Amino acid sequence: MIGQRRLALLVAGAALLAANRPPVVQTDAGAVRGEAVEAGAAFRGIPFAAPPVGPMRWREAQRVRPWQGTRDATRFGRDCPQLPREGGKAHPQGEDCLTLNVITPNRAAKGLPVLVSIHGGAYAFGSGRYIAEAGLSPLVRAGVILVSPNYRVGRFGFLAHPALTAEAGRGTGNFWLSDQLLALDWVKRNIARFGGDPANVTILGCSAGGSSVNSLMVAPAARGLFARASVHSGGGFFNATRPLAQAEREGAEFAARAGVAQPGAAGLAALRRLPVGAVLAADPGAPNFGAIVDGALLPEPVSQGFAAGRQAHVPLIAGSTSDEASVFGLMGFDAAVLKQRFGIDLAELRKVYGADGGTSDAQLLRKVQTDFIFTSAALGMSALAARSTPAWTYHFDYVPPAQRSGSAGAPHCADMPYLFGLDSAAEAWPGPLLRNYWLNFMRFGDPNGQGLPRWEQAIPGGQRVLLIDDVAATASTFRPAAVSFWHHRWAQANGTSILP
Repeated sequence: MIGQRRLALLVAGAALLAANRPPVVQTDAGAVRGEAVEAGAAFRGIPFAAPPVGPMRWREAQRVRPWQGTRDATRFGRDCPQLPREGGKAHPQGEDCLTLNVITPNRAAKGLPVLVSIHGGAYAFGSGRYIAEAGLSPLVRAGVILVSPNYRVGRFGFLAHPALTAEAGRGTGNFWLSDQLLALDWVKRNIARFGGDPANVTILGCSAGGSSVNSLMVAPAARGLFARASVHSGGGFFNATRPLAQAEREGAEFAARAGVAQPGAAGLAALRRLPVGAVLAADPGAPNFGAIVDGALLPEPVSQGFAAGRQAHVPLIAGSTSDEASVFGLMGFDAAVLKQRFGIDLAELRKVYGADGGTSDAQLLRKVQTDFIFTSAALGMSALAARSTPAWTYHFDYVPPAQRSGSAGAPHCADMPYLFGLDSAAEAWPGPLLRNYWLNFMRFGDPNGQGLPRWEQAIPGGQRVLLIDDVAATASTFRPAAVSFWHHRWAQANGTSILP
């Protein structure tokens, strides 16, 4: 009897040791050792690209060189260089920053759906630590493998310049996008080794992350790298891209601010020798970075690609929140900038918005800021995509009751903590609702499922949208006067229509 009990204890002890043993996975570049987290694991700081340093600064991402032995993957990699942001956490930084994180809920699982979360931050801030820091978040626990990559932000990720164009022999400047493409390629090659299904990858992002998803939808090099896409507060209609000539002019202006006046290869070499701090210091003021129509990685403006049906034909979700204007302090789009850069006259828009625009100029400005970049695009991009692929639109307007008296609506990206379950409030409404919708979407390509309010698909040219507040229900029209105004403005600028 004693022998049997001792044997049972030994077996249990061996099982416990095995369960807590650091997991090791062999990637195609080398082995990585992660950290066991309950039944799952976290692998942090895995390099997916060669360091973009020295002569590799402002070149498109290249595969990482293989390494010998087993690489420690228990700590996050460095954030890509960026200026400090008020309220943001300070992490180690460096140009050798192209790493990604993999979080799995079950080390023994196979064929799990994969979510590649692309961080936001106005294309100037942030890192793949976002979301991944939560470890086994409720969304991951439900049976999803999370991958969160870094990509170059600010001027390190966004620089067009005549000398760069001459060096590449074509338009260039979307180094951030090349990073994201290589990260997705890494997922396709390696995620099965972590228990994921490379044929069932969803790309998702909010703010600049959502804008990134839009660009990946129309980037030819991204075809076959993902099966579904979810754009949260990502815009896509106005200020979504800039022509190469404009980006080259802005790049030359940056070089002058950085003290580099030489043209051609000599000037480019001087730019590559600049200290990181000098590069960051040469871009004062509000962030002004965006996707470049370089004719290669991004052959056309994203909305035109959607309008022509040239985007990836995968199921799409696009949505926005009711107070996207909360982000405009960071982006700097006040009334004067809207007038100067985009020809938007608030006095004229008061006629369009009527009572919906509120009573004060400040209220009207918030409505216009919200709709101009975000609301109009969320409905418009899904309406364009619906011509050729299943698409769904949402509008998130939920504010916790205790915060409603002083709130103008749900802030920019307010849906994300509920979706991922990043705080205790996410366990209450509407956290479980969002997670169930998106889990269905990631697994099957359709957010609908048993026990959920029916989310009707977007229709070509229509305004069908799931409104999420204290309840969730699909509306067949949504603020038609304001939305139609912006859609008509987009149609005039692009010589086409949202209507089929």
